[in-house]
This record gives sequence, C-alpha cells and structure tokens, in this order.
Amino acid sequence: MTSDHSSVPTNLPPVGSAWRILLADDHAMVREALSQMLERLDENLHVAQARDLPDALKILAADVAFSLLLLDYNMPGMAGVDSVRGVAAQYPSLPIGIISGYLASAEVEPLIAAGAIGVFPKTMSGPALMMALKLALSGQTYVPWSGDLGQAAPSRAVPMSGATLATADLPELSARQTEVLGYIAAGAANKDIARALTLSEVTIKIHVAALCRKFGVANRTQLATAALRAGVAPHEVDRS
Repeated sequence: MTSDHSSVPTNLPPVGSAWRILLADDHAMVREALSQMLERLDENLHVAQARDLPDALKILAADVAFSLLLLDYNMPGMAGVDSVRGVAAQYPSLPIGIISGYLASAEVEPLIAAGAIGVFPKTMSGPALMMALKLALSGQTYVPWSGDLGQAAPSRAVPMSGATLATADLPELSARQTEVLGYIAAGAANKDIARALTLSEVTIKIHVAALCRKFGVANRTQLATAALRAGVAPHEVDRS
C-alpha cells in the first residue's frame, strides 16, 4: 500500500524516456533475474548491478544519475536503518528502496522514517513490483501489508486482511469496469484513464470507488495489486 510522501522528489521518468535503477544484492542469481525481469517489463529501463552496499556506493561515487537505488536488506555492508539514513544523507536527491524476502513489522516503519521510499517484497510478481516502484517514484511511499513480507504489517497500513489480497478473486464486473481495472493495474492516473476511454475524470472516480468496494480494498494501490493477483492484464496508457 502507499501513502503520501511529499518530501521525496518525484523521479518517475516521462513515458518513453530512458531511466536507470541501481540494484544491490549479494545473491548473483537473484540480482540478475530481478534485473532481467524489470528490463523486460520496460524496454526503456536499464538496471545496473552492485554486489553489496560498498560496491553500490563505489558506483554512485562515479555516477549518481539513477532514478532509484534498490538495496537488499540482508547483504554485506547493510546495517538496516543506519545504512538507509547514511545513504540518504549522502545522496538526498536519490530515492532509496528496500527489497527483502522477510521483514518483521517493527523493521518496516523505521526504514521509511530513515528515508526509504518503499519496502518491496521479493515475492511480488514482476508487473506488481514494477507498478509499486513507479508509484513510489511518483511521490508515494510503498509499504507492505500483512502477508506480503512475512509478518509485516506497518502501523501506517490501512487495516486489511493480507489473505484477502493474497488470494484475490476477480468479482463480477461490467465491461467498462474491466477496462478501467486494466488501467488501474498499470498504475495509470484518473486523468490518463479518462483520456484513454474518452470519459470524464468524475466518471473514472466513480468506477474506481465501485471497484474498490467489489474487491473489498481501501484504496487504488490495493486495488491495483489485487487486480494483478487476480490475473488482470495491465493496459498500456499514454501519460504524455
């Protein structure tokens, strides 16, 4: 789920433009698989790789022109909150994301407070992860809810059953709701959906509210994730 994080600069690149992520993970197979997956999902994305935090800092010392620094929580050189705080102080305009297979709920909130724009489970599907990264880069903060990262359920989360999201079924939808849901799954804004479907933004808001009720979720971010988990294919949308 996400929340407003206005102090974080918006680093989401314009549609169709090249952008880069620096990914640091000490497991080569995980690092390479994640890089390839993200690059397949966005042909304009290049993922540079670092084997640990010191290696990432060495790369940043020579080239800081990245849209996002993505750090594995458990790797050599990482000291949790202290590392996030230190990197954020050294590179205040560089968004920092944390990836991990497991985090306790007590560990998530301090990472966000230290400057991370999001905590991303390694168990996320490719489209869901890409959507979450882009949402975070657009100025929101992405944090997992119960079931996404082991026991993680940060206090900022809107109360909700993790099991409901993890086993999301596709409810009965109208043809128009199905169209809107495809754009929501892609992380499209209401204005972009309205333009693509030649509808008013007010009409799109009504559809989104109805979809949230049908899926039993609290906001559009949870709706997008539930849609992806229910097998909804994201629609391409022109945000220019």
